[in-house]
Amino acid sequence: MTSVDRTPTAPPEPSSDRLAWAIVATAFVSVVALVVLALTHNSEAALVVGTIGGGVTTMQINARNRR
Repeated sequence: MTSVDRTPTAPPEPSSDRLAWAIVATAFVSVVALVVLALTHNSEAALVVGTIGGGVTTMQINARNRR
């Protein structure tokens, strides 16, 4: 009879942990910069920062999912 236990046998790689933290840090810095720029009435700069931050975060998530 085969085992139904699907517990991973090896711990996750440290490089994947670093990539996860990089994704979180990029998204957090992007959101903070967006809020600061919006509160200082720099709507055009806030739009650019939000777009770039969102794009970079999306690319990082896609790279993580492909590993």
